[in-house]
Amino acid sequence: MDFFRRYIMFIQLLFMNWVGKLGVILASTAFISFFILEGLSLIGVFRSTYTGIVTYFIIPVIFIIGLILLPIGWQMQKKKTGTTLHNVFTDKLGDGSIGTHNFWEKVIPVVLILTVVNVLFIVAAGSSAMHYMDDSEFCGTACHTIMGPEWQVYSVSPHSRVPCVDCHIGEGVEALAAAKINGAWQAIAAMFDLYNKPIGTPIHNLRPARETCGKCHWPEKHYGSKLVKIERYKEDEANTKQYTTLNLKVDAANGVGSGIHWHIAEDNEVRYSSVDDLREDMIWVEVKQANGEYKRFTNKHLADSTFDSIEPRIMDCVDCHNRATHIYEQPDAALDKAMARGLIDTELPFIKREGLAAIITQHEVKTEGLAAIEERLSAFYAIEYPDQKFENLESSIDAIQEIYDRNIHPEMKIEWNTYPNHLGHRVEFGCFSCHNFMQHEQSDGCFRCHNKHLLDETGATISDDCTLCHSILSLGERDPLQYLLDQDFRTFEEHKNTYFREEYLKNF
Repeated sequence: MDFFRRYIMFIQLLFMNWVGKLGVILASTAFISFFILEGLSLIGVFRSTYTGIVTYFIIPVIFIIGLILLPIGWQMQKKKTGTTLHNVFTDKLGDGSIGTHNFWEKVIPVVLILTVVNVLFIVAAGSSAMHYMDDSEFCGTACHTIMGPEWQVYSVSPHSRVPCVDCHIGEGVEALAAAKINGAWQAIAAMFDLYNKPIGTPIHNLRPARETCGKCHWPEKHYGSKLVKIERYKEDEANTKQYTTLNLKVDAANGVGSGIHWHIAEDNEVRYSSVDDLREDMIWVEVKQANGEYKRFTNKHLADSTFDSIEPRIMDCVDCHNRATHIYEQPDAALDKAMARGLIDTELPFIKREGLAAIITQHEVKTEGLAAIEERLSAFYAIEYPDQKFENLESSIDAIQEIYDRNIHPEMKIEWNTYPNHLGHRVEFGCFSCHNFMQHEQSDGCFRCHNKHLLDETGATISDDCTLCHSILSLGERDPLQYLLDQDFRTFEEHKNTYFREEYLKNF
């Protein structure tokens, strides 16, 4: 009971004036509210980004403000009375409960205990806040307008169960400190609308791929060949299905010494410099030779141009897999994928053509775009096929709207092709899409380096032979293995088909 009396006495001292009273009210309310909200969250009553912001950010700030007001109130009272702090306390407790000699003996234990409680509370709140900020849902939904698009495409990506911090922060105190400093600037940018629309890429402050991607994907693993079958649909009335089948040589013969992953072998270091450091239009490319020296291939189209000197970049995973997580689709490919999965009924006449026309139409507001998709498709089938009832029309329209909703974000100025994917290359223009060099809307992918414009001192180029990375077993054909079955070689020249057949039989 003696301590309780001391505590009551201390509270009376805190209620020195209106500033002290306000400090006590703020600190006490914040302290109690934190545990109430945390308890309700733990038992599942509610859990959302905004309650987390209140619990782990706003309440601790209110608590600290309340604590700061307490000594301010004492100083104000001291200044008002023109005496010492001890006399201020003595005057406050005029009933003689404070002796001149044992005053601090009564007050200090209470102060120490409350200080320990306060420190533990702040540490617990800070720790909870750090843990909460590492949650992917917080990253994606706290600033909905800015990160909403990234959250949508991340949620359906192959890495949707990989926490954001694993790639965007990395491990170690240095990485954590850098991330929090960068996060503070991002909060200011979001508050005062100082961010770019759309958010610029590539992100230059990402941790090196060996410290992020390499935690799960390691160069020493032998992947061999991978058979990939792609289903595409024509824009005719029957939505005719076509197949493109590739034998991808991830590392077909000698581990990372050959195939697509040749680029990440330690002995095959590749480095380059690109226009504006955007990793799209190459100024020059260097390849490490067996003697340790580098062979440089210079872009003849940019040889006479002047660019700011930029530190060359060593090629790693994200130079090709630049959209490994935040994957924005191409409109036709997204429709093909949904049709192949049965989300869009391929029995609907012209659904590929009409669906594509509906989703590539630009709108200022997303809701207008979604409404226009439904209106256009419903009207088309009502006018062109008035006597037919299509049972799956509504669900197909929903699937097409979902594609639009996932990829198009007018509020952030994200449209089709805003974020090009460097994996592979543009097939719409054939293997020699590099002839449209620097005139593209989509990424040239592999052909950023493998093209006829990068020359070494002897005039040699980096090979752009198709068979370096894959063999084509079918390219927009009626059968997935058309070039293995076609004995007349009507589509491909004979020597290519023979090569592809023998290679396929060898690997599979």
